[in-house]
Amino acid sequence: MTSATCCTGLRWSVGQRPTGAALVLTLITLLAGCAAGGKTMTPEETQKDALALLDHTTTSTDLDWSSPGDPVSKECSEGVRYQYMVHAPVTSEQTELADSLAEFWRSKGLQVERSQQEFGAKYGTVYAATAKADNKAGAAFEITNANALVYVNSQCVAGSPDDEQQPWRR
Repeated sequence: MTSATCCTGLRWSVGQRPTGAALVLTLITLLAGCAAGGKTMTPEETQKDALALLDHTTTSTDLDWSSPGDPVSKECSEGVRYQYMVHAPVTSEQTELADSLAEFWRSKGLQVERSQQEFGAKYGTVYAATAKADNKAGAAFEITNANALVYVNSQCVAGSPDDEQQPWRR
């Protein structure tokens, strides 16, 4: 008997009639997987995607950012996510920098949520934001009166934070 496979890996025998429930499940899976490209990113691809967002973010400002170094791997719902962090001394008005970064992320299709809180004379008002979108790297910033921190998180991919096959652990 001949069988067929869709892009999600579902198999059925040709000539075999699927039940109504099986047909609905197959259609939902096709719409969710195949219509979305049916492509799963590798850990390396998610890291490159996150680093690209980080690079574009830092070059959108005139600050002297640190090097991101190796990512921190964190457990997530489907496996592992990679986080990069950079910092820079603040040389511009905090609110202008916060506005600029938030607008930049919105221009990249990310949904941005902002907040601010007063921390007294030592840190002043701390401006913060998170930026997220489905199937994209996300980001966050914290800006004090002296420093700016930017974090970028990759998409969640299959794997483990303890995986010894990570490129920076070789």
